Amino acid sequence: MRYYAGGAPIICPCCQYDRFDKDYRQLNTSGASFFGFDWANKSAAILVCQRCTHISWFMKDPLKET
Repeated sequence: MRYYAGGAPIICPCCQYDRFDKDYRQLNTSGASFFGFDWANKSAAILVCQRCTHISWFMKDPLKET
């Protein structure tokens, strides 16, 4: 799948490929983890390059090409 961020197409910085798998990961903090509040941490979208598996992180959800 191809994605856009800030109006620009996303290209892998390692291999220059333009197709990614999207997923989400939690951004854990030591304070929240210590008190058992991991659920309160923010999440980030990640795009995994389908060619070289480089992972790019995004705080705002990248838009899927239509």
